[in-house]
Amino acid sequence: MHYPSNITKSSEGEGHWVMFTSYPSLFAESSTEIQYSIFLPMSAQSLISTAEAVYAEQEGLGTVITDATRKMAAGITDFNESGGNWTDAAIGAFKAINLDMVTNKAAQSAEYIAAQSIRKSDLATRALAGANLAVNPKLSLLYQGPGKFRKFTFEFPMVAKSSSESGEIKKIIKAFRISTLPGYKQFTMSGSTDAAPGQGGSLTERKAGQNFFTFPSTWDIKFGHVDGIEATPFKIARSVCNSVSVNYAAAGAPFFFKGGEPYEVKMTCTFTETSIITKEAVEEGF
Repeated sequence: MHYPSNITKSSEGEGHWVMFTSYPSLFAESSTEIQYSIFLPMSAQSLISTAEAVYAEQEGLGTVITDATRKMAAGITDFNESGGNWTDAAIGAFKAINLDMVTNKAAQSAEYIAAQSIRKSDLATRALAGANLAVNPKLSLLYQGPGKFRKFTFEFPMVAKSSSESGEIKKIIKAFRISTLPGYKQFTMSGSTDAAPGQGGSLTERKAGQNFFTFPSTWDIKFGHVDGIEATPFKIARSVCNSVSVNYAAAGAPFFFKGGEPYEVKMTCTFTETSIITKEAVEEGF
């Protein structure tokens, strides 16, 4: 499916496009069965990539013994690289910490403990304030891991030049919605089957007896240019679609063709990658 219909043609197309390919979601398996393949114009919002790291503030002895632990870590690193004996590595790590350093850090630790005791005393804190002093909380940052999964938002204003093109836009919107929502699954004595429509009643009433949902689809998102060239500043890993929002009165007022097809539509889709991006992934172009 394409919007506009000439989007991938070098002579008359938009020049830059985004290809969305959806696949059925299979637990613990990867699927190559394509459900939908959709080409839409590349928007400015789609070219925003982020990298995040989560750090937590910690207060306490961590900052006091940082130098000593760093030297110990260096010794352990040397062990890992040499493939040596654990006993030798431990001895070497502790040798890197001289006695003066240990004595100095012990004194700092004792001073810190005393300072924190004063900090917990309202009377002592006021006394320090009278002397223009305050207790240093010894704050430092502790790395906790990468940020959240990357999210991408795509906005597609679509203006139909004819009722037939409006029908194509309708198919595109339907494909995104179908691939974003779950289905029903029922289990019988002979195995699992897709839920049967049932007889009579509303859709909600017919489905109310089902106990299980099937997972929504997953997506591959690729950027491309005229003549089939696929190139972009970064790649997007396999993703899921979190939301599809459609405004059928994007012009500020509803306009329709004679057959009732909407004239101008704005679709906004939000995707989340299913993989955490690391240094290795960035080296691969993500």
